[in-house]
Amino acid sequence: MSTSPQIVRRSELLNRRTIDRSTAEEVGRVDRVWLDAHSQRAIGFTCKSGLLGSKKTWFAWAQVDTVGENVFVTINPELPELHQPEQAVCPIGLEVLTDAGNKAGAVVDYLFDVRTGSVTNYLFKSSGWRGVLDDIYLLPVAAISTIGSKRAIVSEAAVSEPVQYAEGLHKKVGLVAEFLHEDFDRTLKNVAGVKRGAQSLAEKFQDKALEVRDVAQEKVAELKRQRQESVRPEPNPKPPESDLS
Repeated sequence: MSTSPQIVRRSELLNRRTIDRSTAEEVGRVDRVWLDAHSQRAIGFTCKSGLLGSKKTWFAWAQVDTVGENVFVTINPELPELHQPEQAVCPIGLEVLTDAGNKAGAVVDYLFDVRTGSVTNYLFKSSGWRGVLDDIYLLPVAAISTIGSKRAIVSEAAVSEPVQYAEGLHKKVGLVAEFLHEDFDRTLKNVAGVKRGAQSLAEKFQDKALEVRDVAQEKVAELKRQRQESVRPEPNPKPPESDLS
């Protein structure tokens, strides 16, 4: 893998295709990235494949060769399949508590260097504590003293006036976000197309109904005329003139 830093948001990797570098075959899609809570590094990820993603395969981060629009991994078929280590954690959703016992929010994502796996910042969503708006903020790794299975304890000073996270400071919007946005746009266009089609169809039905109505009115008028003519009395014949001469 390249030695230059490559900072990405964890959620950007989700659902990216995982390709075996040696065979160019797809082995699945990224499902979850796992960390070592002590070293604050990515130690591997789970790849999903099969029907509805039911099959899960573990890849150590050391197997990651390249991270781009696809994730290339190195697979040695002679070695047994690797398994997720016990120390692997997924911090998404962890409750963020300050060392003073206050709830500051919850971890929603993190930024890390895919070259080394090192986490550079966690991202947490504020719970409105101390007037901090309900938004996403940076949580420096150094501010975290303890990470457990359900919550993280952080320095209160670090989250009292947190730095708001702005998408694009590190990288463009992730592929997952782009996909959702494009899918939403497509959905809107499809809905608009259906509405236009329905409107056009309704207009055609309306025009047809008016045409049928006009024809019916003409038929009724014609029948009325024919009936009036059929019942009109015959004029009395003029009597013959008398011969007075």
